[in-house]
Amino acid sequence: MSDQKKARIEAILFATNGLTAEEIARKTGLQNRETESLLEELELEHLDSKRGIHIIKDGDIWKMSVKPEMTPEVRDLLPPELPSGLTRTLAVIAAKKPIRQSLLIKIRGNKAYAHVKKLLKKGFIVSEKRGNTQIIDLTEKFFNYFQVKEDQLKEELDKLKG
Repeated sequence: MSDQKKARIEAILFATNGLTAEEIARKTGLQNRETESLLEELELEHLDSKRGIHIIKDGDIWKMSVKPEMTPEVRDLLPPELPSGLTRTLAVIAAKKPIRQSLLIKIRGNKAYAHVKKLLKKGFIVSEKRGNTQIIDLTEKFFNYFQVKEDQLKEELDKLKG
């Protein structure tokens, strides 16, 4: 019975870009605690297997994704996680980090408000209120996603500045 429940959860994760454990519980009709337990079991099973995919928890979101070591095999087949507008906004944040949200809006325009929301939700940035403004900075996910270390990023940006 547990295998059947896990199979249902895997199918849900495969068909979506990820959901919270509570959302998965609602879709499967399982209790939250049981769903969380099954997700953790699936995470371990995929981690220990020779499969090209794994199940991970990214913030509150559980998702199925390609294992990092398999990414080069499928990179050209994957849809971009970040549309070009988000990427441009993220580039400004990376270049000026940490950056006041007001300066980011001045550089990128009002659309950057929506970009910040999406980038926060995806976990690429953090935002901290300081006085009357928001200070935006990069997260570890940014550095992992772009496969760059923070000091390397700074060096490359310094080279571009001349």
